[in-house]
Parts: sequence; structure tokens; C-alpha cells
Amino acid sequence: MDLLEYQAKELFKQVGIPVLPSQSLSSPGELKNLRIPYPVVLKSQVIASGRAKVGGVKFVSNTIDAIAASQSIFNLPIEKEYPKVILAETRYDAQNEVFLAIMLDYQLKKPVLLGSLLGGINIEELLNNLTRCIIEDHYSSFYGRHLAKQMGLEGKIIHSIGRIIDKMYQLFIERDLDIIEINPLGVGADGSVMALDGKIRVNDYGLSRHQDLLKLIQPANPTNSSLLVNFSIFELNKSGNIAVICNNIDQAIFTVNKLNKNQSKNKVNTCIIIPEDAQKVIPKELNSIFESIFANSQIAVVLADIPFSYEFNYLLIQTIKKYYPLDFSHWSNRNDERGDRPTGMRFNGNDYSKSKTSFSPRKINWIVVTTETKLQEKFTNIPITLVNRLDEKFNLIQKI
Repeated sequence: MDLLEYQAKELFKQVGIPVLPSQSLSSPGELKNLRIPYPVVLKSQVIASGRAKVGGVKFVSNTIDAIAASQSIFNLPIEKEYPKVILAETRYDAQNEVFLAIMLDYQLKKPVLLGSLLGGINIEELLNNLTRCIIEDHYSSFYGRHLAKQMGLEGKIIHSIGRIIDKMYQLFIERDLDIIEINPLGVGADGSVMALDGKIRVNDYGLSRHQDLLKLIQPANPTNSSLLVNFSIFELNKSGNIAVICNNIDQAIFTVNKLNKNQSKNKVNTCIIIPEDAQKVIPKELNSIFESIFANSQIAVVLADIPFSYEFNYLLIQTIKKYYPLDFSHWSNRNDERGDRPTGMRFNGNDYSKSKTSFSPRKINWIVVTTETKLQEKFTNIPITLVNRLDEKFNLIQKI
């Protein structure tokens, strides 16, 4: 279960992580009774990342501007999700912004601390400057200070960052979390620190032990007005030979960091993030993803760690056929359970020989993480390896 920013900050306050004065709003009219002074920042409360880049974060200095900005934000879908709540928060002048997170590594079965001096919305820089520290045994304050030093921090700020990590870890353990993230943690000119944004993912199996967390859940309100998916492509290391496809930024940070740390010869070249509802990807967008991969001659391995549905499976086969000169004439989009696809198209009837591309088809090793074991037979003769365990994908890449 993912918590929204304002919900995560409620938990931050419980353990003493500093947050700014704020007020959650369910309608623009509530701004007339705003209890915090202007100027303020208005932030869309959605699970999706990248809201600042699409207009989901606005700075305002008076009530009239705030009402106009909030109306715009409430009517702005971000990855098809409309906010039901907007967070109004005091502005904070940060001298520096850092990234801090704790994630549970299911392969190591240990928590991992993550940090970067380049926090904020520039994900490429964040990923390229990510540092990690594995909690090998019982946690102590040493780990937080050690991570801060690894990040390149010096002086008193090391202790300030260390104390924040201590409190994050307390929350991580007490609340059975999979992920706790502060991005960014603002550092003021006087050395003070402030959690400017936060994200928390609670382990679903632990929810029964934390009934109070269920009260924090606000139902999402996705829209079906468009089937387009705004996927993001990040170029990380031009000499790398791996492309990673994930369905959220946290998963991408974990996977990229894991690969770059564990692989001596294989590094991540490109990271592609597709939203959770991957089954709604349309052929045009899947083509764009493939074209970006095949146009990059450095990429030899693609690690796809997204929830593959049957609809997405058929689109994937259709697109692979376009780029691989293999015989798929026996394939059809009909199966006993689902019948014809709504489009009525047949894979064995499509002719992609006239497709115009700026590159030549070539073999790329695909590793797909999915629990849909029934899909294995549908990928026969296609250069794809299916795995259903997190550790298997890293082991396979090491052998390539």
C-alpha cells in the first residue's frame, strides 16, 4: 500500500522527522480558511511521480492565485489519476536538496540505505550519484553517519542526516514498511534539515498489524478519458549495455542501483518507467519504447520488471514480430478464455515488412520478471526469458 505525501508526513511527525506547516484541502473553497501564511506551495496528492514537471506543483502568494492554481491542479490528471486532496505547505528556501531512502532488499533479505547529494526532480542525476549501505546486522546510528560520509557530506551535517536516517529506520521497522523515502530533504543555510516530500510503501502483509494506517487510505480516482500512458525514458550511462523497464520510480532506483553495484561489465544504459496499469499501453507507445531500445546500438540486454497482463502480452508479441525476422505465422490473438481482441486484429495477418525504421533488427536478450507462468508457452521461439523471482534476474544478467 502506497501512502500519499500528506499521509507519509503524518507518520514523519510521529517519529520527529521535521516537516513544514501544512494543510490538506479537498476543494478550492477551503483556501478561504487557510491556516498557514502565504506564500505557500500547492501540491497534487497522487501516487504517480513527476508531478512538478507536468504542473502538479504551484507556488502562490495570495488567496486569489491559490484558488485559481488549486482549480487547475484538481482538474489535472497525472498518469490518469486525479487528486482528491491538495497539500498546501509553507515555502522553504533550501540551500541544498538530498535524497534519502530505506528499501527492503528481498534478495539479501536485509534493509538497504540509499542516499544521493543530488535530490529532487532530476532523476538522471539522482540515479547516477546514488550511494547505498546495507544493514548487515542490528541497526545502529553508525549506519546513518556512514551513509552520509559515503554521499560526500562533511562537518555537522553528517550528524543531522544521521539523525534523520535513525528516525526513518525507526518508522521502517515499527510500521513494517517496504520503502520509506524523503526526496528531497532540504538543507537550509544554517544546516537545518526539512522533509520537503515523502513517500511510504507499507508491506501489504503487515497491514493487519497496523489498522490505523488503513484509515489514511484515500481512494484513487483514475480516469478512463485516455488510454495513452506517459512513460518516461532516462539515459543514465552511454557506455552501458542494459535497458531497464519498471513501473515506478522506486523500483527503478532499487533495480538500477542493484545492477550498477553488482555488475562489473554490465551497466545500465537506459531506464524506462511505465505506469502500473501496463495493460493499457497502446501499440503506438509500445512501438516507441522498442524503437528507443533498438535505436541504441549499445543495448544488448533488456530487463523488464512490470506486471504483464494478457493484453500487454499480445501487444508485446505483436511488436517483437515487427523487429525480429522470425516466423510467428502460427500465432493468433484468439484464446479459449478471452476470444478475439477488441481491435479484431490478427497477428498472423499483419505485415510489418514495410515498416520504416532508422535501424536494423538485431537480437537483444530480454529478461521478463512475471508471476504469470502460463505465459511461458506463448513466448516460444521468441528471444525472451521469463523469471518469477527477484534474484533470478540479477543472476541471469551476470551470465550474459
